[in-house]
Amino acid sequence: MGARHLRTALAAVASLLALTLTGCSTSFSVQASPGGYQPFLPVPKSTDSGLREEFKLSPQESHEFWSDPNKLRDAEGMDFQAPDNGLPSGPGDPATGASRAATSPMPASPKGLGVISDAEIYDRAGLGASAFGRLYFSFDGVGLNVCSATVVNSDSGDIVVTAAHCVVSTDGKGTLAESMIFVPGDRNNAQEAPYGKWAAVSVSVPQEFVDKAITDDSGVLTSEEGWNYDFAFLKMEKQDGRSIQEVTGAQGIAFGIPTDTLTQVGYPSAPPFDGLDEYVCASTDYASNWQGGYAHTCDMTQGSSGGGWLTKYDAESGTGYVVGVTSTVTLNNSTANAAVLGQTALNLYRDLDGQS
Repeated sequence: MGARHLRTALAAVASLLALTLTGCSTSFSVQASPGGYQPFLPVPKSTDSGLREEFKLSPQESHEFWSDPNKLRDAEGMDFQAPDNGLPSGPGDPATGASRAATSPMPASPKGLGVISDAEIYDRAGLGASAFGRLYFSFDGVGLNVCSATVVNSDSGDIVVTAAHCVVSTDGKGTLAESMIFVPGDRNNAQEAPYGKWAAVSVSVPQEFVDKAITDDSGVLTSEEGWNYDFAFLKMEKQDGRSIQEVTGAQGIAFGIPTDTLTQVGYPSAPPFDGLDEYVCASTDYASNWQGGYAHTCDMTQGSSGGGWLTKYDAESGTGYVVGVTSTVTLNNSTANAAVLGQTALNLYRDLDGQS
């Protein structure tokens, strides 16, 4: 298919989705055409392709599990690697054009960070001080793990986005993580938690990831398309009648909009990093990766998984639109890969946000 025909096809998809989405929620805006997915043509997916479950442990039990600071210190990032011969390219989550702004004012002409390939400590300006954080969880109460995550704007004020592999096992069984807490603005292994610690009460993750995103015992990816959907949404507890968004504010979120720059934020925990602080990479150019998502040069290591990739990021206000989350890293050439948010992500986000 030629470039002109591809743009025409994408525009037609966007127009159809615009008619659908504008009738669903006045909270979203719809762009004229989806971007950031070329050269992969979006493939229609089921409107219901997610696993939605409540966590078995109560918020109190999750907080108690992590009350020991030694557990917080010993938690490690998750190590997943693509095989040496790579995996076949496939389409990412289909673009919709829908977006929702951050809770803080977003400038019309954002001043980005330019190019940062060697991760730098994030300066946490504006909304960036509170909306990004670190996720602590366990599988079977034994392994202690960490990922990164972001509070995103929602009707309920309870929604956090991260990577699917941070919340569900990659053995095809769909075992949920346990004792999951999120620490916005985390520093020093949650010994500094300026916005509190919040327990997750339910989760929504793509069924395609549960069924098809498989790794072997050493963490090497053995499947293909399932990893294109490496994103998940968490619904957090209320504290004293307040939502996490009321305390931290929330970043914007977009499900397939034209993307010019990318800013990646996360907590790399494996050497040479130690997970004690938050780091940032940025690019003014990116490539389409084998997941149908984004790839750029960044040397963040494990622990940064689930961290937000934002477009239209403004360094002064700390605002932007989350368009994807860190999925995998390729350490030998310092490449970070993001799974993009599109139609499936929009379905999961809205369904979880609407649960009481």
